[in-house]
Amino acid sequence: MIAIKNLREHILTAAEIYDFPLSIRQAETLSNHLALHVNRGTAAATAPRLTDVQFGALVGLASGEDAATTGRRLGRSENTIKTHRRTLYAALGAHSGAQAVVIAIDLGLLHTAKQERVGGDAR
Repeated sequence: MIAIKNLREHILTAAEIYDFPLSIRQAETLSNHLALHVNRGTAAATAPRLTDVQFGALVGLASGEDAATTGRRLGRSENTIKTHRRTLYAALGAHSGAQAVVIAIDLGLLHTAKQERVGGDAR
């Protein structure tokens, strides 16, 4: 799992090294998009298709973010994120955030750093 905060810092550092003009907001947006796509594993055919906001909420759960932090990261309100989490739980058949993350990993919707090392997929 890519830590979103670390990813944003790496993007800003790379932009500085390569003299690429990039605002903090642009780096944050880029890190959100990268995290959404990189953290998606190879989902099983039976896995539910999640919206980007639902998946962003799932990444926030897996990263340990609260709803307010996830909302700021995704440009949504805290209450909107809570609603997306509820629809995410329903889609996955989960009753809690931890259970949703475990189910998502089992379904191949998310992958962990350990899975990357074992699978030899160094992203």
